[in-house]
Amino acid sequence: MQLQALNHMATSASALVPEVRIIIFGSASAFATFPDIAETTTIYENTNDADFILDPWNEEIGKMLTKCIGKESPFFQMFGYYADIVRPAAFDCFPPDFRDRLVPLEGCQRVFALDPHDMAVAKLFAGRPKDVRLLAFLLGTKRLDEQKVRKLLWKTPMEEKWIVRTHQVLDQAVAEAKTTALFSPASS
Repeated sequence: MQLQALNHMATSASALVPEVRIIIFGSASAFATFPDIAETTTIYENTNDADFILDPWNEEIGKMLTKCIGKESPFFQMFGYYADIVRPAAFDCFPPDFRDRLVPLEGCQRVFALDPHDMAVAKLFAGRPKDVRLLAFLLGTKRLDEQKVRKLLWKTPMEEKWIVRTHQVLDQAVAEAKTTALFSPASS
């Protein structure tokens, strides 16, 4: 994934649904805050999608966007990247006040991305190896503040099993960040 691919998907989606706000979450959301991120890591080399949520959600518009710019679309066949249109249930993994920190995607009207710290909280719920790698990279390069992530994580309502799991994933990401030469003890 490159910033220009994300911008292309976002402007295409925005043109198709001019009355709807689009929220980008997942790893692609980091491009709004760190436009050059793909140039500083190989993490984005194998990513060919971006997660979009329509706000407000509309089932018919979601289906239409999936057909137009989703994984099985001619758009994907032509350009090699696609938008994954996700239902707003994903908001359950975001801190409750995430909308206050949305970052506009430059050059794309009505398209916003999660603040990297809010994205980190959502990634802690997923907890996949690729999520841990991304968080370790962001922590190690001082693009994420561990304490801010911890505060947001505590503000996010969740069942006890998720409290334990998300904190374990964060601890794992912090430990991996510390093994890199880029980690600064002052940020822990």
